Amino acid sequence: MGAEDSESCRWRFGRVMFAEAGGKLAIDGQATEIDRSCAALLAALLRRIDEPLGKDELLEIGWPGRLVHENSLAKAIGRLRQALGEDGRRIEAIYGSGYRLTGPVERLHGPPPEAGHGAGIATRLRARLFESRQRALTTAGVLSLGLSLVVAGAALWWASTAQQQAAEREREVEALLTFLSSDLLAEADPYASTQQDRSLRQVVERTAATMDDRLRDDPATRAVLHRMVGQAFSGWGEYEKAVSHFDRAQALNTRLHGGYARQNIPVDIALCQNLRLAGETRRADRICLRAEQVARSAGSPLLGAAQIVRAKLQFEVGQYDEAATALAGVLTDSAGLSPAERADAEWFQALSLRKLARFELADGAYRRHLTIRQATWGDRHPLTAWAYADYGDFLVASGDFAKADRHLSSAEAIFNATLGSNHPESLSPAYSRAIAHLWRGEPDQARAILRPMLTRYRETLGSDHFWTLYVMGELALAEAQTGGVEQAEALLREARRIGARVLYGRDAKAAYFHMRWARALAALGKTDEAEDERRRAHMAMDRGGFMPDHPWRARLDCLAGRIALARRDAAAARQAGRACLSALDAADKLPPTYPALAEAKSLAGADVNAMR
Repeated sequence: MGAEDSESCRWRFGRVMFAEAGGKLAIDGQATEIDRSCAALLAALLRRIDEPLGKDELLEIGWPGRLVHENSLAKAIGRLRQALGEDGRRIEAIYGSGYRLTGPVERLHGPPPEAGHGAGIATRLRARLFESRQRALTTAGVLSLGLSLVVAGAALWWASTAQQQAAEREREVEALLTFLSSDLLAEADPYASTQQDRSLRQVVERTAATMDDRLRDDPATRAVLHRMVGQAFSGWGEYEKAVSHFDRAQALNTRLHGGYARQNIPVDIALCQNLRLAGETRRADRICLRAEQVARSAGSPLLGAAQIVRAKLQFEVGQYDEAATALAGVLTDSAGLSPAERADAEWFQALSLRKLARFELADGAYRRHLTIRQATWGDRHPLTAWAYADYGDFLVASGDFAKADRHLSSAEAIFNATLGSNHPESLSPAYSRAIAHLWRGEPDQARAILRPMLTRYRETLGSDHFWTLYVMGELALAEAQTGGVEQAEALLREARRIGARVLYGRDAKAAYFHMRWARALAALGKTDEAEDERRRAHMAMDRGGFMPDHPWRARLDCLAGRIALARRDAAAARQAGRACLSALDAADKLPPTYPALAEAKSLAGADVNAMR
């Protein structure tokens, strides 16, 4: 099939109509939003109906010129099946190979009936928005005010030339977006106290699927709408769809104003955040840096927000010192920060300081973060739950298990009441409890928590997400300590294979994983492999710039003691335990309850028969 045929081709099968031009999908005549990758995959499967397409070929089709993991393909196929509804079952997985779409399908020619389709959308929107007098008055008022603000804001923006006027218009556009998002798209917030309105979500999805055609001659409005729709999908936790819309907003703004225009600053900030949440941290790094650079050169009031999202990414990839330094600067000059931005800065400052083993400073930042969230949201919002959860996790790492349990219980109660007990975020406190069980020598309890959690994270986040990788490593240790040798070995093989890819160049983050894998291998009696992972952790700490008195360096000696015990060398275990204890005693202001201290004391008096 030639390129021209492909662009004009339409397909029909079951309840589905798909136009390759623009990747437009309709189910029972109703437009349904799919991202670019899903549209490209569907087109390829349709062109070769009933034929299997290999994973490598599909990866190149869906993400041309980009290096992505095959897990991205599996997630895209899952989204595509969901979008197709009952016809999604026609997409069959070919074990170990790829996918195919089964027929029959009908290939159509000629332009799609745009006018009728548009009229259907208008009719349905009118019915929803004006079905009662009260709703009609509310809708008319909101839309009238919103439209007038859009027109006035756009006119003022384009008319402004002076730096002061441009900054003022930027603040007005931000206020407009906040107003429209809170009044028209409030239900897109997964943390909203009211239940999501499914009909509103359908309106958003159908609008997203058709607005590029209906507003093809108005790129400025399309840019604003793509950004708003991206915010909605981000709020629903659908980060890849959000990225798709922010990309389109960025491309439209670039065409109108240039790639380094101040209009792109808020779009790049949103892209940075959503790429991080989607796990695309390498691309996020470029976008985050550009957002900060443009905001600084333009004197934008969004500079603080740009610095915060970049610091959050730096923490995510293991650049803990850089993140802590950047956030300290933001908090020092924080007059222009909103409460939400200040809370985010304190939050990731606390997380970074913890990784740097600055426990007293981290404790203060965690408590300030919790105080701001409570003052802003009260004790009935998931952001407050996160403040409790991360402080609880910090307390587990410090060894204050009783206090940690109280904070984790508060987090669980809020998460379960607002997001539901099976939401990926709601599982965070349970992960911290599992770590506490492992430190207390209770691997059975840890395993009972981590097994279903790993299944859930694989389903929702994918196997190459850092959260999944953390759970995989801890479960491998729990399985090894409870006699699940085959399960532990399989988990370690998978974790190390994924880690070789996602941890490359992220030495500070990799150090933790190498230590935990070494601990699990030692528990399995695979002492040579355990020693190799311990050595890799040591090298990662050197490359990552860990200070000589960082407690993780001391824990390398404790690991050596564990490996010696597995080799039944009590003398070597005691020597390593004493070295570990000495190094921990030299660490700056280490909490007396720090769990590795008890481990070091136990190793220093090790008896092989008593400890095995």
